[in-house]
Amino acid sequence: MGVKLAMDTYWNHNTAFHDELITDAKLRGGRVLDIGCGDGLLLQRLAPFVQQVIGIDPDNTAIELAQTRLAAIENVVLMNGDFLALSAPYQEERYATVICVATLHHMDLRSALQQMRQVLAPGGRLLIIGLADDKSLMDLVVSGLVLLPIRIMDRFHGGASNPNVRITAPKETIKEIRQVAQEILPGARVRRRFYFRYSLSWDKPLE
Repeated sequence: MGVKLAMDTYWNHNTAFHDELITDAKLRGGRVLDIGCGDGLLLQRLAPFVQQVIGIDPDNTAIELAQTRLAAIENVVLMNGDFLALSAPYQEERYATVICVATLHHMDLRSALQQMRQVLAPGGRLLIIGLADDKSLMDLVVSGLVLLPIRIMDRFHGGASNPNVRITAPKETIKEIRQVAQEILPGARVRRRFYFRYSLSWDKPLE
Protein backbone atom coordinates (compact mmCIF):
# COMPACT_ATOMS: atom_id res chain seq x y z
CA MET A 1 0.00 0.00 0.00
CA GLY A 2 2.86 2.37 0.86
CA VAL A 3 4.44 1.83 -2.55
CA LYS A 4 1.16 2.62 -4.30
CA LEU A 5 0.86 5.86 -2.41
CA ALA A 6 4.42 6.76 -3.40
CA MET A 7 3.48 6.41 -7.07
CA ASP A 8 0.47 8.71 -6.84
CA THR A 9 0.45 12.46 -7.18
CA TYR A 10 -1.14 14.45 -4.39
CA TRP A 11 -1.76 18.01 -3.27
CA ASN A 12 -0.70 19.78 -0.08
CA HIS A 13 0.67 23.12 1.06
CA ASN A 14 4.11 22.24 -0.35
CA THR A 15 3.14 20.73 -3.71
CA ALA A 16 1.01 23.83 -4.28
CA PHE A 17 4.29 25.58 -5.20
CA HIS A 18 5.62 22.87 -7.52
CA ASP A 19 4.39 24.44 -10.76
CA GLU A 20 6.17 27.73 -10.17
CA LEU A 21 9.39 25.98 -9.09
CA ILE A 22 9.35 23.81 -12.22
CA THR A 23 8.65 26.80 -14.47
CA ASP A 24 11.59 28.66 -12.94
CA ALA A 25 14.01 25.71 -13.13
CA LYS A 26 13.11 25.09 -16.79
CA LEU A 27 14.53 28.51 -17.67
CA ARG A 28 18.04 27.31 -16.81
CA GLY A 29 17.82 23.56 -17.39
CA GLY A 30 21.09 21.94 -16.40
CA ARG A 31 21.39 20.08 -13.11
CA VAL A 32 18.88 20.63 -10.31
CA LEU A 33 19.38 19.74 -6.64
CA ASP A 34 16.30 19.16 -4.48
CA ILE A 35 17.22 19.32 -0.79
CA GLY A 36 14.77 17.30 1.29
CA CYS A 37 13.33 15.55 -1.76
CA GLY A 38 11.01 13.30 0.26
CA ASP A 39 9.25 10.71 -1.89
CA GLY A 40 10.52 12.32 -5.09
CA LEU A 41 7.33 13.87 -6.49
CA LEU A 42 9.02 17.16 -7.40
CA LEU A 43 11.99 15.30 -8.94
CA GLN A 44 9.56 13.26 -11.03
CA ARG A 45 7.88 16.40 -12.32
CA LEU A 46 11.19 18.21 -12.97
CA ALA A 47 12.98 15.39 -14.77
CA PRO A 48 11.51 15.93 -18.28
CA PHE A 49 12.64 19.56 -18.39
CA VAL A 50 16.23 19.56 -17.13
CA GLN A 51 19.48 17.71 -17.77
CA GLN A 52 19.58 15.93 -14.42
CA VAL A 53 17.75 15.98 -11.09
CA ILE A 54 19.50 15.12 -7.84
CA GLY A 55 17.57 14.55 -4.63
CA ILE A 56 18.91 14.27 -1.11
CA ASP A 57 16.99 13.32 2.01
CA PRO A 58 18.12 11.94 5.40
CA ASP A 59 15.01 9.77 5.82
CA ASN A 60 15.50 6.15 4.73
CA THR A 61 11.80 5.54 4.10
CA ALA A 62 11.45 8.67 1.99
CA ILE A 63 14.39 7.64 -0.20
CA GLU A 64 12.94 4.14 -0.63
CA LEU A 65 9.65 5.66 -1.78
CA ALA A 66 11.55 7.99 -4.14
CA GLN A 67 13.45 5.04 -5.59
CA THR A 68 10.15 3.32 -6.34
CA ARG A 69 8.61 6.44 -7.86
CA LEU A 70 11.65 7.26 -10.01
CA ALA A 71 12.79 3.77 -10.99
CA ALA A 72 11.97 4.28 -14.68
CA ILE A 73 13.52 7.76 -14.96
CA GLU A 74 17.13 7.78 -16.14
CA ASN A 75 18.28 11.32 -15.32
CA VAL A 76 17.76 11.00 -11.54
CA VAL A 77 20.30 10.58 -8.74
CA LEU A 78 19.16 9.98 -5.14
CA MET A 79 21.29 10.44 -2.03
CA ASN A 80 20.30 9.23 1.42
CA GLY A 81 22.02 11.62 3.80
CA ASP A 82 22.30 14.97 5.53
CA PHE A 83 22.79 17.93 3.20
CA LEU A 84 24.99 19.68 5.77
CA ALA A 85 27.23 16.61 6.00
CA LEU A 86 27.87 16.21 2.27
CA SER A 87 31.23 14.60 1.62
CA ALA A 88 33.52 15.00 -1.37
CA PRO A 89 32.95 14.89 -4.30
CA TYR A 90 29.40 16.13 -3.67
CA GLN A 91 30.62 19.27 -1.87
CA GLU A 92 32.41 20.35 -5.05
CA GLU A 93 29.48 19.76 -7.41
CA ARG A 94 27.54 22.74 -8.73
CA TYR A 95 23.90 23.06 -9.74
CA ALA A 96 22.02 25.44 -12.03
CA THR A 97 19.08 25.41 -9.61
CA VAL A 98 18.95 24.48 -5.94
CA ILE A 99 15.46 23.89 -4.53
CA CYS A 100 14.47 23.43 -0.90
CA VAL A 101 10.78 22.93 -0.04
CA ALA A 102 9.69 22.86 3.62
CA THR A 103 13.12 21.60 4.67
CA LEU A 104 15.22 24.59 5.69
CA HIS A 105 13.64 24.77 9.16
CA HIS A 106 14.97 21.23 9.86
CA MET A 107 18.54 22.56 9.57
CA ASP A 108 20.69 25.27 11.08
CA LEU A 109 19.63 28.33 9.07
CA ARG A 110 23.02 29.98 8.66
CA SER A 111 24.92 26.78 7.90
CA ALA A 112 22.31 25.62 5.39
CA LEU A 113 22.25 28.89 3.46
CA GLN A 114 26.04 28.95 3.32
CA GLN A 115 26.14 25.39 1.97
CA MET A 116 23.41 26.15 -0.57
CA ARG A 117 25.39 29.15 -1.78
CA GLN A 118 28.47 26.96 -2.13
CA VAL A 119 26.84 24.26 -4.27
CA LEU A 120 24.99 26.72 -6.51
CA ALA A 121 26.70 27.35 -9.86
CA PRO A 122 27.61 30.94 -10.80
CA GLY A 123 24.55 32.37 -12.52
CA GLY A 124 22.35 29.75 -10.84
CA ARG A 125 19.29 30.35 -8.70
CA LEU A 126 18.33 29.25 -5.20
CA LEU A 127 14.60 28.67 -4.65
CA ILE A 128 13.29 28.04 -1.15
CA ILE A 129 9.73 27.49 0.03
CA GLY A 130 9.88 27.54 3.80
CA LEU A 131 8.05 27.80 7.09
CA ALA A 132 8.62 30.57 9.62
CA ASP A 133 7.69 30.93 13.27
CA ASP A 134 5.01 33.39 14.41
CA LYS A 135 6.44 35.38 17.31
CA SER A 136 5.38 38.97 16.76
CA LEU A 137 1.84 40.36 16.85
CA MET A 138 2.10 41.09 13.12
CA ASP A 139 3.06 37.46 12.40
CA LEU A 140 0.05 36.22 14.36
CA VAL A 141 -2.33 38.68 12.69
CA VAL A 142 -1.20 37.73 9.19
CA SER A 143 -1.50 34.01 9.92
CA GLY A 144 -4.94 34.54 11.42
CA LEU A 145 -6.18 36.48 8.38
CA VAL A 146 -5.26 33.71 5.92
CA LEU A 147 -6.55 30.81 8.02
CA LEU A 148 -10.09 30.78 6.59
CA PRO A 149 -9.03 31.25 2.93
CA ILE A 150 -6.52 28.40 3.33
CA ARG A 151 -9.21 26.10 4.76
CA ILE A 152 -11.41 26.96 1.78
CA MET A 153 -8.60 26.12 -0.65
CA ASP A 154 -7.94 22.87 1.18
CA ARG A 155 -11.56 21.85 0.70
CA PHE A 156 -11.42 22.92 -2.96
CA HIS A 157 -8.45 20.58 -3.53
CA GLY A 158 -10.11 17.75 -1.64
CA GLY A 159 -8.00 18.21 1.48
CA ALA A 160 -4.28 18.48 2.01
CA SER A 161 -2.50 15.14 1.75
CA ASN A 162 0.55 14.80 3.97
CA PRO A 163 2.81 11.81 3.29
CA ASN A 164 4.75 10.39 6.22
CA VAL A 165 7.38 13.07 6.84
CA ARG A 166 9.29 14.34 9.82
CA ILE A 167 7.51 17.24 11.53
CA THR A 168 9.64 20.00 13.03
CA ALA A 169 8.38 23.37 14.21
CA PRO A 170 10.14 26.37 12.61
CA LYS A 171 12.38 28.38 14.93
CA GLU A 172 13.02 31.65 13.09
CA THR A 173 10.53 34.36 12.14
CA ILE A 174 10.38 35.67 8.60
CA LYS A 175 12.16 38.82 9.84
CA GLU A 176 15.02 36.75 11.26
CA ILE A 177 15.22 34.71 8.06
CA ARG A 178 15.45 37.91 6.00
CA GLN A 179 18.27 39.22 8.18
CA VAL A 180 20.38 36.06 7.90
CA ALA A 181 19.64 35.73 4.19
CA GLN A 182 20.84 39.26 3.48
CA GLU A 183 24.11 38.54 5.27
CA ILE A 184 24.82 35.33 3.34
CA LEU A 185 22.87 35.94 0.12
CA PRO A 186 22.98 39.70 -0.57
CA GLY A 187 19.98 40.74 -2.59
CA ALA A 188 17.91 37.67 -1.71
CA ARG A 189 14.16 38.22 -2.02
CA VAL A 190 12.06 36.88 0.86
CA ARG A 191 8.27 37.14 0.61
CA ARG A 192 5.33 35.93 2.66
CA ARG A 193 3.29 33.44 0.69
CA PHE A 194 -0.02 31.64 1.01
CA TYR A 195 -0.42 28.36 2.92
CA PHE A 196 1.68 29.66 5.87
CA ARG A 197 4.80 29.64 3.69
CA TYR A 198 7.44 32.10 2.56
CA SER A 199 9.57 32.06 -0.56
CA LEU A 200 13.24 32.96 -0.86
CA SER A 201 14.94 33.41 -4.21
CA TRP A 202 18.53 34.38 -4.90
CA ASP A 203 20.65 34.54 -8.03
CA LYS A 204 24.34 33.75 -7.57
CA PRO A 205 26.51 36.32 -9.36
CA LEU A 206 28.64 35.21 -12.26
CA GLU A 207 32.22 34.79 -11.09
